Amino acid sequence: MANSCAKAKWRDGLTHNMLNEIHNHWKYAEAVRIKCLGVPTVDMKNVCTQIEDKTFGKIIYRHGGLLILYRGRNYNRKKRPVIPLMLWKPQEPIYPKLIKTTIDGLSIEETKEMRKQGLAVPALTKLARNGYYGSLVTMVRDAFLFCELVRIDCEGLEKSDYKKLGCKLRDLVPCLLVTFEKEQIVVWRGKDYKPQEDGYLYTDKQLFDDENLIAADDNGDQ
Repeated sequence: MANSCAKAKWRDGLTHNMLNEIHNHWKYAEAVRIKCLGVPTVDMKNVCTQIEDKTFGKIIYRHGGLLILYRGRNYNRKKRPVIPLMLWKPQEPIYPKLIKTTIDGLSIEETKEMRKQGLAVPALTKLARNGYYGSLVTMVRDAFLFCELVRIDCEGLEKSDYKKLGCKLRDLVPCLLVTFEKEQIVVWRGKDYKPQEDGYLYTDKQLFDDENLIAADDNGDQ
């Protein structure tokens, strides 16, 4: 099956066009090699879940942002769901304000001082444009064991991208957003921070055994 893999890139999320492209690849190959880039890679467990749920395929290999999605032995192209092509770009959703005037539990002066300190701490990492960010949550959690403030250098990234990254970090780490000034993400662990376990995050490299693959094929028969 390694010789019958088509390729697809995913950087804008699981769109209608992406789903259609996967099924088009499955017409000629049993598996699709998908390269995930950018903001979605912060939470690869969610990426894998969404892909399997929407395509009814099975991910049989993952390394970093690279996935191999298997269609199943009994795949029937004629029974695939009808996916309309999106010929327009969806309007950006309006998100609530991420950075508050005062951080929860702090006064205005304390908030100003924390933002100043946050921009002065050494950067934990510098993110590449359309890179793979799968280890970012773990890196921030590890940094919080030694420092209450973490700065991530996002110079060169789109403003909307590093705001989305900050929002994901807030929910996954979890942590409090301090500022996005100067193309930086600064987060605070909070006063009552407790280290989190990584149980719900995928490991960087994952193989899937034959039993899971057979189960996926059995589900395809139904």
